[in-house]
Amino acid sequence: MMRGMIGAAMLATALLATMPAMAQQTGASGAPRGHAMNTLNQQPITLQEAKNAIDALLLLREKYGDYRFKGKVDGPAGVIEAMKNSAVRKDIEADLKTHGFDSIDKWISTFVSVGLAVSYVKRNADGSLERKLEEIRNARDMPEPIRQQLIAMLTALVPPAGNEEIARKLLADPDYARKIERLMPSTGEAGTGTDGNLRQLKK
Repeated sequence: MMRGMIGAAMLATALLATMPAMAQQTGASGAPRGHAMNTLNQQPITLQEAKNAIDALLLLREKYGDYRFKGKVDGPAGVIEAMKNSAVRKDIEADLKTHGFDSIDKWISTFVSVGLAVSYVKRNADGSLERKLEEIRNARDMPEPIRQQLIAMLTALVPPAGNEEIARKLLADPDYARKIERLMPSTGEAGTGTDGNLRQLKK
């Protein structure tokens, strides 16, 4: 059994690329590798929606943590697909409705927005993302398609100003700061960070 698989899927989706790695990992040809290249879509969120998304994930992880969600493809996309096709989909959707979400997709998009905003606030206190963006913008020796793709990827990690403020309020709330630490451990313990979550999904 794979305890916490749902949590791993959501966290892997939200934290699919760390700020430095996304800009630095390139193959021999100069093409980015190792991370999904699709632009991450963030939506404006309210504080209550953010809290509901976190509470819903904790509930689902507790109720379905031992359930095997395995899709046709590896990684978070496969797990999410499996959730939608599983025998417990109606149960999951009923649980999500108690937290104000009318679909799995709506909850996922909200949680991804929360996760990216929290990750940005926690990891970018020193402005490293903006510095990396400026470095890439000025890297005229980099192939233009690659440069534009990296700029788009890193820009997509910057949350809307309102979401950044929501993340700061969540982290300032002792109750939700503890919940976030449960979902996004900052200790880097094996199997709990982004890489660990991705590895768990393949078991």
